Amino acid sequence: MIPSHLARRRLLVLVLACGVLGLAVLTEQVRAPDRRDVGWLGTAIEGALAPVVGIVARAGDLVGEGWALLHEIGTLRAENARLAAEVAQLKEENARLRPAAEEASRLRSLLALKQSEPFASVAARVIGRDPSHWFSSLLVDRGTRDGVRRNDPVVTSEGLVGRVIEVGGSWSRVLLIVDPRSAVSVVVVRSRETGVAEGLGRPLLRVTYLSRDASIQPGDLVETSGLGQIYPRGVPVGTVVGVSRPPGDLFQEAVVRPAVDLGHLDDVLILLRPSPGEPAR
Repeated sequence: MIPSHLARRRLLVLVLACGVLGLAVLTEQVRAPDRRDVGWLGTAIEGALAPVVGIVARAGDLVGEGWALLHEIGTLRAENARLAAEVAQLKEENARLRPAAEEASRLRSLLALKQSEPFASVAARVIGRDPSHWFSSLLVDRGTRDGVRRNDPVVTSEGLVGRVIEVGGSWSRVLLIVDPRSAVSVVVVRSRETGVAEGLGRPLLRVTYLSRDASIQPGDLVETSGLGQIYPRGVPVGTVVGVSRPPGDLFQEAVVRPAVDLGHLDDVLILLRPSPGEPAR
């Protein structure tokens, strides 16, 4: 370790040397014919210091670029935070408006279906279900005051739901087509083979009494045949998902998935059938 008095002495020598060097440069410049010429000594000093000046200049440029980059990063972070807040707000608004849009879509579909039906109908809101048998029946908010009667068909824009089995003044109970008590006369659209669709107590139907030789295959569409004086003709019932031909049986059976998602119904359309001898309402 260098003693303090030696360090002070070296510092003093360095200062004196710099002073002498500066004085020499000034003297050389004064003596030069052209005052702008720094002389041989200044030229030598400039040559020695040029690399240092270049390094200092580049370092200054790097510092400026780094500062500008930091400022830009800060701006981008603030912009990202603002955009993230806007996205979150839009998602919240979308989640709030989606139920209303879905309801409006359902009501438009029911309105279009109502206008296409050849007889009167009334839209109804699902207000309850049988908790013990989810795929059995449901309650709607229309009844005798609205012209609803027992056995009136119930549909949506996707297809058949079931029929009314009980009616009150302002409510009705609808038996779903998947209930084991339900039976609907149907026809396979492609082959025009008729049968009876029976409920299985779950979101599937079994179509019986299909001719053993009839061409039935998965993907075939099934709709109401119009027989039985309850359901109108041509209402979609579902799609065939499986076919079985028991040995020795004269008929084959088809398993059908309903066209309507019966587990998530909100709005339905009740078709007001005319009484025998009564004109269409």
